[in-house]
Amino acid sequence: MTRPVFLFPGHGGYLPGGLCEFTDDFAGLPSVLERIDAASSATGGPGIADLLTDRAAPTLRSLVDDDPGRLHLAMFATEMCVHDIYTRCWGLSPALLMGHGSGEFAALVAAGCLSLEDGVRLVVARDEALLKSGAPKGGMVELRTGRQRAGLLLEGLAGHGGVLAVDNGADQVVVSGPFETLRRLEDLAAATNVEATGLHVPYPFHNAMLDEAASLFAAVVDTVTCHAPRTPVHSPVLGRRVERPADVRAVLARHLVSPVGFLDALRTLSAQGHHVYVECGAKAVLTNLVRSAQAEEPRVLTGVA
Repeated sequence: MTRPVFLFPGHGGYLPGGLCEFTDDFAGLPSVLERIDAASSATGGPGIADLLTDRAAPTLRSLVDDDPGRLHLAMFATEMCVHDIYTRCWGLSPALLMGHGSGEFAALVAAGCLSLEDGVRLVVARDEALLKSGAPKGGMVELRTGRQRAGLLLEGLAGHGGVLAVDNGADQVVVSGPFETLRRLEDLAAATNVEATGLHVPYPFHNAMLDEAASLFAAVVDTVTCHAPRTPVHSPVLGRRVERPADVRAVLARHLVSPVGFLDALRTLSAQGHHVYVECGAKAVLTNLVRSAQAEEPRVLTGVA
């Protein structure tokens, strides 16, 4: 069997109670959640086990509005638990790991670059940095077009903080910026028959608007022990493989402000012969992008839900 690429989603990877059917079936899964909650508590962070084991848990939208820190830790915990199911319980052995946005944290932990506890500490510290920095108000808008046409739309908003934040596919990019800039972008998109959808996110991620938060967070990254990956990792932020501890720190420190080149990463992996993908999340966020981006029909295993 061809060894798969494990994909770790970012913002779209949360599902209320998404692990409730698995905690009884897979011995050890509750201990992963317990370790995450304990590590979070030790740093003054939130508990999240109930978000993943109770179908009546708050939705993504409500967590974005009321408690984004819990949401981000719940996404990380989902990815680590699903990775545990695939590897320890189902015996899958990945050829390579790749995260998308904040999913890079889970990919680095899964690769052995960080301990699980340090991964939790960093997820919590990232939200603390965003709060302490007084991160500017803003958001993200998905455009159903490619990066070239999106760039032309952004030229009309030059100097207003809008940037191409995520390149997901030939017909899907995400722009990040201040709310007023995004409103004007949506108007321009409508005038040129480009579908635009506002994303429900708490911050304008992958944008220099978050420079202060990134600096605060980088200071925490410098205190964490990093290792070279035991399993190969490709980073859409670096645009290449993660090879040494300095690369791990670069991914972590830059991810808030650097763009995500997911489409280019998929094309690179395809050229290297990778055509089997497994999503370590609750849904099929990234595997849907894989299907639309690769010329050769990939084989995919979607999230656990």
